[in-house]
Amino acid sequence: MKKIFIPAYLKRDPLPSVKRALKRLKKYERVGLITTAQHLNQLQKVEEFLTRNGKIPVEGGQILGCNLTNAEKIEEEVDCFLYIGSGRFHPLGIAILTDKPVIIANPYSDSSSVISEEDKKRYFKRRKGQVMKALTAEIFGILISTKDGQFNLKEAIEIKRKIERRGKRAFLFAGSEITPDNLLPFDVDSWINTACPRLVDDYFEKPVLNPEELEILDEV
Repeated sequence: MKKIFIPAYLKRDPLPSVKRALKRLKKYERVGLITTAQHLNQLQKVEEFLTRNGKIPVEGGQILGCNLTNAEKIEEEVDCFLYIGSGRFHPLGIAILTDKPVIIANPYSDSSSVISEEDKKRYFKRRKGQVMKALTAEIFGILISTKDGQFNLKEAIEIKRKIERRGKRAFLFAGSEITPDNLLPFDVDSWINTACPRLVDDYFEKPVLNPEELEILDEV
């Protein structure tokens, strides 16, 4: 099936929110610019504004929920990140991955905020809780996404073998849409995710771990 991608850009001016973010950027010189698809056309305008205000912008470009590579690429070149967009899902991912300060400029509300240390602590506390819940699991479901770029059958099979070598039971589950509701009918104790790594941030009934978190179970 052929796919057609049509860019849809936000028309709101990003500068009011970036102006508010300037106070939070005061102690940083090199600013990494990161955004999502709908704001890509505004990055040059933001760069020019930051340059006029004594900053050195470093364009990272677009990130996705499951792919923060463009932020990681410029991590060593910047003092902090400025995320242009709404919500906290993407900027929290950047803060966790790079451990750099992340300031948010939200063009929808003309506001600015930050990802705080408390935000990160809450995230890690939740991940630790998921791992602890999975400690007593006897039956594991291994999630495989059939979407382009997320299909990891080889890794899933290896994880299945590893779990079974520990004397546990493991089953493969594949689909294009992996949601909490879709997984409700299945009788497993814990899920292992081989799809988008940010899938674990959703709220599932049973604990969901990424492959590297499975390694922690072997160490406990």
